[in-house]
Amino acid sequence: MEHRTNPYDEGDIIPTPMSGEHREREEPLASTSRSRATQSARDAAARRAANARAGSGTKQGSARQRRPQRRNPNDRPELSVQNTIRRRRKIGIGVIVGSIVTAILLLTALLFWINRPVPITVNGQQAEVRIGSTLREVLHETDVSVEPGNYVTVSGNVIQANQGRAFNAVVNGNRLTPEQIEDLRIQGTEAIEFSDGDDIIEEFNASSESIEPYLRMEGSGYSLQYVSQWARMGERQYRTGKVSGETAEVITVEPRDCIITCRDLYLEPGDDGVKYVALTFDDGPSDVNTPQYLDILDRYGVKATFYNLGENTQAFPELARDVIARGHQLCNHTMAHNQLTAVDSQTIYNEITTSADVIAQTTGVQTTHIRPPYGDFTERSWLASGGSITAAVRWTGDSQDWRYTGLNDTETVQTIVDNSLLNIHSGSIILMHDGGGGGAQDIAALPKLIERLQADGYTFVTISDLMRQAGDIPEEVCSGTSTMPQDAVWPKEIHPDDIAAAAASST
Repeated sequence: MEHRTNPYDEGDIIPTPMSGEHREREEPLASTSRSRATQSARDAAARRAANARAGSGTKQGSARQRRPQRRNPNDRPELSVQNTIRRRRKIGIGVIVGSIVTAILLLTALLFWINRPVPITVNGQQAEVRIGSTLREVLHETDVSVEPGNYVTVSGNVIQANQGRAFNAVVNGNRLTPEQIEDLRIQGTEAIEFSDGDDIIEEFNASSESIEPYLRMEGSGYSLQYVSQWARMGERQYRTGKVSGETAEVITVEPRDCIITCRDLYLEPGDDGVKYVALTFDDGPSDVNTPQYLDILDRYGVKATFYNLGENTQAFPELARDVIARGHQLCNHTMAHNQLTAVDSQTIYNEITTSADVIAQTTGVQTTHIRPPYGDFTERSWLASGGSITAAVRWTGDSQDWRYTGLNDTETVQTIVDNSLLNIHSGSIILMHDGGGGGAQDIAALPKLIERLQADGYTFVTISDLMRQAGDIPEEVCSGTSTMPQDAVWPKEIHPDDIAAAAASST
């Protein structure tokens, strides 16, 4: 509804019908009132025109624009600023309160997380403890009963009871040191085994000395001897207690003996029924026999092992290299075929190492396998070798071809074959010669022997490969090229028990 301005100001007199005699007197006043009304009408019209020009174009908008704006008593500038400040204060207080509540919730969640229970196993029983717990706290919370160790003298006599280590602990299979026990914090899922604490030994003065290891031979097989354990030095301490004054002898590092295992190889046939046999030749190379043997082996696709003498390798270096080139294994048969049980320790060492050096210089092959001449090799022989070898290989089947030198008749040839096949089994080692006693009889017997074994399901392999088939011989020994580890030592004495056993067997 349009608001119209009253053309009469306060205090104006509202005209009333007049008589004719008064009209003339009142004319100036009426003129003035009409003039004011006209001006108000003009002002209203101007305002409506201005509102129309500023309108949005719609009737509703135009109507709103035409209405005069009622003045809000709170629209004064100073009141608007105050209201804005009040609103901002309210918003700020709300933000602060919200932030505090959020922080409290996050802190509560964090405290719960860092103190949450986690599952562990303690001495075989399931338990829950606070994450980050120490082992002492776990021990207390799970009520596991252990006894502390004692504070003792160097001889083990108790100085103060229960003043040793509080407990021992094995976590996930690892025994912890005292420092690790103190440092460990539970993360969950650990398997913990608590046990009684160790004694703590009084402080002491000490002097030390080394303990030499022994050489020992174990097993009863004949065909194969090898190093199954290298020796390590031990240590002994002589202690004098600072509190008790007692003295004690204590082994702080146990010596580790060198163990030579003696055995024969009995190999189970493979899933395909394949059996394994090693064909070996001694005393070569020979310029007469070795080339013919190599040709026969090639013809049948057979791999063998040649135990060469150092002096023959020097004499026929090309033949030694040809053995390697055709895929066979080359090993040591000593320098000059001395019987090693009949010479002194230095000669034993020289016979082995000189021949090994010759083979290495001639062929590039580093070999630590030997075949002792006549098969003679004892504890004393091993001791004298000085750690220069890893295996001494003898045989299970001896062709005795050396007995029939120069003979190649049918009966002799069959005898050599039969001798080789005596007690044959998967894992057998057959001895023949390409030097010394070898010759025409072997050249005739070798094809028959190979054909017979192949027909019986045997595969010919080198000594190294035969040893690998056993599955429990260290690879460094099987390879025949490894030497004594740098941190190992070679014994100076045979174990007293072995000496006594050897003496008993000789009587």
